[in-house]
Amino acid sequence: MIIARRTINLVFIFFLLIFSCVSTHKIPTSASVRVEARQWSKVDGVVHYSDWKPFPAITLDDLNGFKAVTQEPQSIYGSDPDRQFKATGFFYTIKEDDRWWIVDPEGKASWNVAVNGVRPGPSQRKFGSEESWIKKTHKDIEAIGFNGTACWSEVRLVKYSNEQCSTPLCYTIILSLWSGYQKQARKEKKPQSSFSVFDTAFESYVNRQLQKLNETKEDHDLLGYFSDNELSFNPAILDEYLAIGDQENPNYKAAIRWMDEMGISGATLTSHQREMFLGVVAERYFKVVKEAIRKADPNHMYLGSRLHGKPKHNEYIVRSAGKYCDIISINYYGQWEPSLKHFADWGKWADKPVIITEFYAKGDDSGLPNMSGAGWRVKTQEERGIFYDCR
Repeated sequence: MIIARRTINLVFIFFLLIFSCVSTHKIPTSASVRVEARQWSKVDGVVHYSDWKPFPAITLDDLNGFKAVTQEPQSIYGSDPDRQFKATGFFYTIKEDDRWWIVDPEGKASWNVAVNGVRPGPSQRKFGSEESWIKKTHKDIEAIGFNGTACWSEVRLVKYSNEQCSTPLCYTIILSLWSGYQKQARKEKKPQSSFSVFDTAFESYVNRQLQKLNETKEDHDLLGYFSDNELSFNPAILDEYLAIGDQENPNYKAAIRWMDEMGISGATLTSHQREMFLGVVAERYFKVVKEAIRKADPNHMYLGSRLHGKPKHNEYIVRSAGKYCDIISINYYGQWEPSLKHFADWGKWADKPVIITEFYAKGDDSGLPNMSGAGWRVKTQEERGIFYDCR
């Protein structure tokens, strides 16, 4: 966890989930802090870190005209009690004056600041039970300003804690639909391309799996569903589909149909055309998932598939996600500070709010190797806090 200018020692490691409004508005700033950091990269499966380099860190103290709000939120979900929208009993999004809001079940304007992985480790034994652990953890999370738990959390325990507490933590569920379908196909020894989403069996699998949403469709504390995590959207998918060569195969037929519509020949395919086709594949994926979610659970939001790496900068993929996702989820690494251009692009392509579902830094004073995960490395816990503050 990253806490601005504080050192918190906890028994589990997690990322930060923060709701971001898409805007090109520039705030006058001047950086007063510089932090030395090392950037993560992976080449041929081997993790590398850059040399130490100084980076400017613009924190809240540097924002011209910024004044902290001292009044504590009065909503049970940590929302703004003075900004009211229609209450539906569930979370949804709304755009007002060119700004997106999450609206909480009570109809109040909200934002999601969530711990990405809340789950018990070996140290939970000192609390006597997992139930005692989650109740204490629930209080700790709220005390330091978070109002939710996210993708890699132990949902069963979070729901238990919410039943005991008057200020519940909203939570999310990851459905792992494509990864689950792939596992099933491998088990049945069915031939697979890297992303054969036009298979009728994929749609059937998704609909069967989502029957379980009946268990959560009435839960007011559920923010929404992620369908998968960091899908690769391999640029060679079009070539893979074409290589199938079977006139009856739905993936092959989708590729041929698109090429005919575009007037494209397989002998002259370009990299840009392959990137364009990823949008066709993405649309099929997001459409199948959204329709299945709505059929099984009409109350909760579809939060996308946590786009990562090159796919999050592919206009055609993001446009397709915008047609079906209530919020575009992005795992955001490699940037020391958020890029206004990135957010402007996502807003233009999708016209949907964007939620940053992973970012973090690791402190070398922890005594840990700090070689796993794509987060930046800084020297101290205090600098981890500054990194979070400048996000």
